[in-house]
Amino acid sequence: MKIDSNVPLPNRIAKRVTVGPLPLKDLKPGDSILVECSEDEKQKVLHSIRVRLSRFQQKNKGFRFSSSSDKKGVRIWRTK
Repeated sequence: MKIDSNVPLPNRIAKRVTVGPLPLKDLKPGDSILVECSEDEKQKVLHSIRVRLSRFQQKNKGFRFSSSSDKKGVRIWRTK
């Protein structure tokens, strides 16, 4: 097997978005937070957040969340 150097990442990997830490454990039912992002990034951020919420809910059984796009970004609500 040959090792290659300086091969650029494909666009689908290089253009991922990262969302910083979310205070999910601090949210009480009925609370919400807004993750601000540009219109171009909104779908990627929404997908990233939904994956993150799913993983969080699997590890923390008493928590339930809902998320949706907002004018300024993506909003997350704690529902339970």
